[in-house]
Amino acid sequence: MPQVNISLSSELHSLLVELAKLTGLAKSGLAAEYVRRGIYEDAAKHRQVLYLQQDKDQNLE
Repeated sequence: MPQVNISLSSELHSLLVELAKLTGLAKSGLAAEYVRRGIYEDAAKHRQVLYLQQDKDQNLE
């Protein structure tokens, strides 16, 4: 599986450490899950915008 390196602010790192302790999950796994969620959410939003633009273009014809 491809890997990506990220940098976090001290504040985000502290939150990640807290969440890791609370959940018992590794920080790397939590960070990866948050990145995946963000990518999927952004992709869905962009897809919705694209559909709306296509509908608008079709209605203008």
